[in-house]
Amino acid sequence: MTLENRFNLIDEPWIPVIDKGRLSLRQVFSKTDNRGLGGNPLQKLALTKLLLAIAQAAFTPEDDDDLESIETSELAKKCLEYLETWYDRFWLYGEKPFLQMPVINSLIERRKRHDLNTATNKAGQRNAEASALPKSLGMGFYPDLPADNNTILTQYQVPKVLSDADKALFIVSLMNFALGGKRTEKNLDTLTDGYTGKTGSAKAAPSIGNYTGYLHSMLVGETLIDTILLNLLSHDRITENAYWTTELGTAPWEEMPTGEDCSIARKLKSSYMATLISISRFVLLEGDGIYYIEGLQYPSHKEGWREPSMAVNAHGATPKIKWINTNKRPWRELPALLAFMSASGVQGYDCQFIRYGLVHFRSRYKRIGVWSGGLKVSTNAGDQSVKQDDDFVESLIFLDCAILGELWYHQLQVEMDALDQLSKTVWAATNGYFKTQNMTDTNLAGHASTLFWELCERRFQDLVDACAPPHDIVRVRKILAQSAKKAYDTFCPKESARQIDAWAKNRPNLINYLNTENKQP
Repeated sequence: MTLENRFNLIDEPWIPVIDKGRLSLRQVFSKTDNRGLGGNPLQKLALTKLLLAIAQAAFTPEDDDDLESIETSELAKKCLEYLETWYDRFWLYGEKPFLQMPVINSLIERRKRHDLNTATNKAGQRNAEASALPKSLGMGFYPDLPADNNTILTQYQVPKVLSDADKALFIVSLMNFALGGKRTEKNLDTLTDGYTGKTGSAKAAPSIGNYTGYLHSMLVGETLIDTILLNLLSHDRITENAYWTTELGTAPWEEMPTGEDCSIARKLKSSYMATLISISRFVLLEGDGIYYIEGLQYPSHKEGWREPSMAVNAHGATPKIKWINTNKRPWRELPALLAFMSASGVQGYDCQFIRYGLVHFRSRYKRIGVWSGGLKVSTNAGDQSVKQDDDFVESLIFLDCAILGELWYHQLQVEMDALDQLSKTVWAATNGYFKTQNMTDTNLAGHASTLFWELCERRFQDLVDACAPPHDIVRVRKILAQSAKKAYDTFCPKESARQIDAWAKNRPNLINYLNTENKQP
């Protein structure tokens, strides 16, 4: 039986782009005014990784000189030529569906026959038939399938029939960000003879991590092609990373693994290409649903997994990673991400995308954005889910390339340290307000501190720009001081005489923050 090729990702619109709606891969690389990707933060990350994988497969510069000399128009042209060459590998449906494993059909059918033959009653036969049906994709919002016993609280949790465009986006998101857990198909034969690595709970995809979720960061340009170029790596940069032992590797759509531990899988797992498209799940779209089983397993950051979008501190005995923290917005990590600008070089955390890109292109662009984000998840016995305060987070801060340097960076560190101290002042003042009235509610003090940071986020871009000589710190600090007062006033009312007395007694003293003398380099 010959399967019909349908919905080619090169021609069909499926990629969400700001101000444009959905675009095809051809449109992404052919239109010069595409500003940036839409969707939630994980979808943006997954799509950026896909576009980078296409660009690296189409043209990987030999060294930094080649990288710095290429124009965005030339890079886009090479990507379009590459897509034409591999056009037949970008069908969502057909004999070789994009990033899918048609052999899954045989595994499902084999399990069905076994279950039917061993069923002792009609209920067992019905279960065998039901288990052979594809699973619902749910909302397609998270890179995971809904659990069978999900509690439906809002209409947004109701499973729906996804369009082909949404299915394509879902599959791309799964490859590097699939949540660990037990939603995968069970009791299937492995595709690699003798493979024993699978357990009852599928391992999390490498870019999400086995715990709360990695924080990912990358550079952003004025257009999508600029963004791709800013994060492109040369062969020299790839080969200097010891953990990518097979160097660049081969794009999976060119040569898909045939099993969990085949020679193709082993080469992919140790390549740079795996950080962009990891094939952590073997999937197959069928009707309105999907067959979904565990794919390639990857090590954690403690075992040597590295991505250029991760912020890693490798100076200690055990590598440390920046994780997603919904109580600490990613923009607050900017000093850590730019640590290479200090006089002592790279100290502490290092994000290769940011360091490489700014070193190569800061003289070429007027402004470059630093985007950070991801998804915080909860992990329990290997099963990951999104619950309680888990959420998507993202931040985008633009840097004026003309002002970047050690002086600017040192002033940024000073200002962030001052904001940290101001946050503690708000917490202590709010806590003191309630203590004065013989009330103990440290939760409200924490909420006041959180509100302070939320108000600061609106003005953080101004603070970043003001750190350049000649400094305009006084003006910005006055604005941020008002944020501290507003956070305190919001949670500390002054209506009764008792409240007025407590409010006046504990009101934050901001004189040290507003006095900027001797605080500038």
